Amino acid sequence: ENQIDYWVQRLRAIAQIGLAFHPPVYDRERYEEILELASHMAATRADLSRDEILSDALYAKWRSEVQSGVPGYVTPKVGVGAAVFNDRDELLLIERPSGYWLFPTGWADVGYTPAQVAAKEVREETGLDVTPTRLIAVSDIRKLVDQNLEMHFYSLIFYCRLNGGALRVRPHEALQAKFFARENLPTPLAHPELGWVEYVFAAHQGRLRETHFDAV
Repeated sequence: ENQIDYWVQRLRAIAQIGLAFHPPVYDRERYEEILELASHMAATRADLSRDEILSDALYAKWRSEVQSGVPGYVTPKVGVGAAVFNDRDELLLIERPSGYWLFPTGWADVGYTPAQVAAKEVREETGLDVTPTRLIAVSDIRKLVDQNLEMHFYSLIFYCRLNGGALRVRPHEALQAKFFARENLPTPLAHPELGWVEYVFAAHQGRLRETHFDAV
């Protein structure tokens, strides 16, 4: 199923990118056909029966998303996270409304550099002031976690210096925020299988010399 989702993502992106650059009539028809096939695949159940209404809705939605030229070139979204430690070598984690614990993170915002987004997310989610000092990880989340068709994204994690501030949370974004020692991390953590616990602490301890990224 994950492989089929990947194929749908790729076919959808190829078709939308092709349509974005005003192809000749023949090519436009081919791209629209590819987009339609992708919608059929996405709406087909495990028993190979197809939801016609869902298929038509997906095609209409995806076709409406096409923009002209470079703005229409389909790319992954970007998430930005922050690894923040206090002077007791404890890691800042947030308990999300889902009940899972993770470092401060959010989508990249227009008009901000990735490092500025990291600092902004920490400030908005916890009230703390930090300065990003290095990029410690870049990951293609699609390769690591089950995602729906809308959510192919890259994750950037910055190591940040804690400058100060009073720890507090926004109720609509988090249940609580605390610092934790490695041996006392809360449960459940959000996707520990991704290895982020290891390379975040490795960065803090000086054992991660280079930015972690996915193998080719």
